[in-house]
Amino acid sequence: MTSELLRRVALVHAVVAWISALALVALAVALVRLRKDAPLARWIRLASAATTSLVVASFATGAFLDLPYRVHLRQRLFLASRALGWLFERKLHLSFGALVFACLALLALLAADPARHDASSRAFCRAARLGYVAAAIFALAACVIGTLVAMRARF
Repeated sequence: MTSELLRRVALVHAVVAWISALALVALAVALVRLRKDAPLARWIRLASAATTSLVVASFATGAFLDLPYRVHLRQRLFLASRALGWLFERKLHLSFGALVFACLALLALLAADPARHDASSRAFCRAARLGYVAAAIFALAACVIGTLVAMRARF
């Protein structure tokens, strides 16, 4: 794989990652502001599915870049700054956490019955709310770390 292609994929990954992180923040805010007894609107389910798809796309492009990162950049990054190297290693863990939280939150939201207001539906909505908040925090942290590292090392 050429370095030009790697640069382009890295740019696409960065853009998709930031868009998905901001979409997670917007969705988390919408879910937190939603009244606990309010029925789930169809747009919330669609927005959740779209946002989770963005998170999956972001993680997939990041996973695609993982091997070239280990081969071409990891050693240079650690030599330049050990702290930044370890920070970037944690970025993968944060990204995986955001992926897991977003997928589980989507499943919880889809499991909640919008027509019923029983205890199980409220519990699923609460789990989805907490999952998307956690995913947003993890995704934002991963994006900030990725941006800090990109200022020091590139393909």
